[in-house]
Amino acid sequence: MYRKLIDMDKTIIKDKWIRIIGVPTIVVLLILMDDTGPDHISTEMLLFKLFRNAFFVLCYWESNRMLFTYMRNRYPDLRDTSKRILHHLLLFIVYMLFAGLIFTMINVRLPQNSHEDFWSEYLEILRKSAVLLGVVTVIYECVYYFGLYEKSQLESERLKKEALISQVELLRSQISPHFLFNSLNALITMVPEDPQLSVLFIQKLSNVYRHVLSYNGRDVIDLQTEKNFLDDYIFLHQIRFHSNLIVKFQLPDKLDHLSLIPFTLQMLVENAIKHNIISTRKPLTIQIAVNKNFIVVSNNLQKKTSGVESTNTGLKNIINRYELLNGKQVDVTVTPTEFRVSLPLIVSNEGL
Repeated sequence: MYRKLIDMDKTIIKDKWIRIIGVPTIVVLLILMDDTGPDHISTEMLLFKLFRNAFFVLCYWESNRMLFTYMRNRYPDLRDTSKRILHHLLLFIVYMLFAGLIFTMINVRLPQNSHEDFWSEYLEILRKSAVLLGVVTVIYECVYYFGLYEKSQLESERLKKEALISQVELLRSQISPHFLFNSLNALITMVPEDPQLSVLFIQKLSNVYRHVLSYNGRDVIDLQTEKNFLDDYIFLHQIRFHSNLIVKFQLPDKLDHLSLIPFTLQMLVENAIKHNIISTRKPLTIQIAVNKNFIVVSNNLQKKTSGVESTNTGLKNIINRYELLNGKQVDVTVTPTEFRVSLPLIVSNEGL
């Protein structure tokens, strides 16, 4: 409803009916506020005041509307409401004082005007301007505020849905029979040959599931914690693929000031392993590097010829969650030889 009146994504304010109803209403309100009152003046004077007030109201309304559009574009977010209103009022008061002088000079020269003193007329116009300012500002701010509130609620619901999809996708990939089957097969092979490695394998597998249970509900996670989880996850796959799976990290020494959405690196590594051939003749190389404000995950492209089961929601979910959480874009680049995804990093002092 509110978003139909004021479009949040465009500079055009769709307020046709607000203006059609609001301008005449305020004109009548100003007549009722007149000291003489509509019952104590002639019809000619009443018509004169109606036209005069209509001119003043239109001037104030349109200027206030332009100022509101400017402030809305400069402070568009819900958290900027107080700042937007304060700056709006300060600028409009300056405009009102200046415009009031012009309107007073016009008004005192009209033959139908009953005031003879310039400053009393000026104060009267300022009083009426303040009423007009309050009414128009309240109308636009209420519509815009509730529009932003409605939009934030919709985005919150979308974010919850995306988080739920992410949890389902993560649990599906981690606790799927296929993943468990491969892990247990590798463990069965290792037990008689290398008991110590078997114990380490079980510890890593336990760490993976503990991480899933601990961080599955988080919006963000620091890069160091995510890398620790990824090291355990990659270890399990390298036991299966040996040297045919190569993972290279190019990360700074300190990672605790950088954050990202949980499990995004794991999902991208999982997709690379799932959709590409991994063999002695065709090893898969995955590179994970920090490039400016992005963490880039890339791999050599060697797609499997046979069909691979996929829900096609993992990458789309990552893109949607980044857009909803902090409005940043995930860049996906596909060439004949490489698949690359750039995830925006969240710096600790940046927030969401």
